[in-house]
Amino acid sequence: MPDSVLGLDAEYAQILALLDRASATHRIMVHVPQSAGVDVAWIGEPGSDDRLVLQHTINALTEGISGLVVPAGCGLGGRVLLTRRAMWVSDYCNSPEITHHFRTQVEAEDIKAMIAVPIEQDGQLLGVLYGANRSDTPFGDRTAQALERIAARAAAAQVVAERARHAAEVAVHEERRRLALELHDSVGAALFTLRAGIQRLGDEPRLDAEIRARLSTLDQQAVEAAAALRGSLRVLNAPPEQVALGVALREHCRDFADRTGVTARTITLTELPALARSRIRVLADFVREALLNVEKHARAHSVVVSVFELRDGLAVSVSDDGIGLDHHHYAAGDGLGLAATSERLGRVGGTVTLGRNEDGGVTAQAWIPT
Repeated sequence: MPDSVLGLDAEYAQILALLDRASATHRIMVHVPQSAGVDVAWIGEPGSDDRLVLQHTINALTEGISGLVVPAGCGLGGRVLLTRRAMWVSDYCNSPEITHHFRTQVEAEDIKAMIAVPIEQDGQLLGVLYGANRSDTPFGDRTAQALERIAARAAAAQVVAERARHAAEVAVHEERRRLALELHDSVGAALFTLRAGIQRLGDEPRLDAEIRARLSTLDQQAVEAAAALRGSLRVLNAPPEQVALGVALREHCRDFADRTGVTARTITLTELPALARSRIRVLADFVREALLNVEKHARAHSVVVSVFELRDGLAVSVSDDGIGLDHHHYAAGDGLGLAATSERLGRVGGTVTLGRNEDGGVTAQAWIPT
């Protein structure tokens, strides 16, 4: 194969990678150590307005950084989250300029110096980019500028990926509506014609009683098929706000599976009502935080996220097959992110419950009135 074709394939693969936010971010992160002259690098992605979740760690010695939740004001990244400006310390564990909530993880990584810069686009904070060295390093403007250039590329990649995701959602919705129209015009019309023919046969005055009974059964089956078709058409024609929650939950399950290698799937058990975007976000945030707790504490082999109507509202359950409630940290005060999400659910009349599964795992469930 000619080199020009191979080069085109490589460029095309890079473009396709930008269509997925996680892939685009990771492709950028692998080059951070060499480009910025640091030993370790990672990104803090906003879990909400008041905390970061650390992801995409490069050259780490342990697993202690990935999944770590950093509240605003805590540590170096927490300060950058508040100030939205580059900051660095040459001796992290002894610096009086920051809190030391994460000293254990930093010492386990043998990190001495750390620098962090905001990732911003059009005034919106998209995350915090970190770099760190395992020796005392007097970081300065040169390193900060190198990281800021990388942060700008990461921001652009995230924006492209988000726009691509939105365009894909719109395209899927339009295709669903096209398919619904085709089914209505073809299968729906065929069922109508079938019922009409069965009824005409049933109206024959000299028809055998057994044949008439069989025709009645066929007519009932056609009625049931038509009802099932109408239900499918309603789902296919559902407006974007009715599918947005399912899309968000599938994304969180995919991200969780990519990080952990643990199987995670989403099941929609009933037809879902339309929800305001703000409520969709609260439920999606709950699922993300519940999955984070599973990742950190449950030692699970699989997770199922279920969404269904319940008591004039909508419920989302996250069930794992892990080591059980006695070992979980949901209620132990360690889950800062989940606690904050529970508070937001409470402000709109929602609730959070926690219970043991029959197989020994844990189910965390959020409910919100519709």
